[in-house]
Amino acid sequence: MSLVSELSKDLAKGQLALPSFPDIVVKIRNTLSDESCNADKIVQVLGAEPGLAARILAISNSAALGSSANPISDLRTAVNRIGYKMVRNTTMSYGVAQTESSYTLPGAKTCLRKLWDEASHVAALCFVLAKKCTRLNPDEALLVGLMHSVGKLYILGKAEKHPELLDDGARLSAVMDQWHCPLGSVILKNWGFEVYVSTAVASYRNRKRKYSDKADYTDVLTIASLFSAFIRAEGDGEIHLNDVPASQQLEIGVQDMVGIIESSNNQINSLRRALGM
Repeated sequence: MSLVSELSKDLAKGQLALPSFPDIVVKIRNTLSDESCNADKIVQVLGAEPGLAARILAISNSAALGSSANPISDLRTAVNRIGYKMVRNTTMSYGVAQTESSYTLPGAKTCLRKLWDEASHVAALCFVLAKKCTRLNPDEALLVGLMHSVGKLYILGKAEKHPELLDDGARLSAVMDQWHCPLGSVILKNWGFEVYVSTAVASYRNRKRKYSDKADYTDVLTIASLFSAFIRAEGDGEIHLNDVPASQQLEIGVQDMVGIIESSNNQINSLRRALGM
């Protein structure tokens, strides 16, 4: 069976999940969704996963969040400083990174590192775009950016059964471009994410979607992904926003976006390092 046939079959079933996704992610999500959740309960769960705890401390001290010059080493203080939404986001990025052990072929691991680089860059751009151009929550925009390539990770896992694709980057990219949005959206629905997250992942490449009066997270993801590809030298050397309705929703042009990226470069890089992706 071809990879595309497998993906079509999996999508029809709707039972999709990433391999080797760590239990700590589920535990943190369940803790955060509990009405009685507080910092002490979160710290208790984090204590069982030193790697994630270290990442929470790193992001709490990150310049991206405007942290003070005095670093903190207390996990409870870190949780209170960054807030529950950023704890969730950091946990998700950590969980995705831990799936590396499920990929065995060198070609898959190389592709995985590229996908991590993409996800962290898009997420950081989503954060600064939401903060500077909308009234949307930057932390929520960050989550959308982090999760936008989940479908690609799923496809990569399937591609290990088709090693010839791992040696043909153009073919694999074409499959990912075609399938990662619907697959990723279903995975996020299965994980219980809010509708706006799965909707953004499903629709951010759709130039014909219906638009509301206000900019939404899908618009932010659309623009962030376009500019991320351009910056990472994956574009064609030019970006044309006239046919991208999301740019009109955000009221942003190419020069505006270039200015935002240049002025936020330190914040973007700091956030990417803190996420550890």
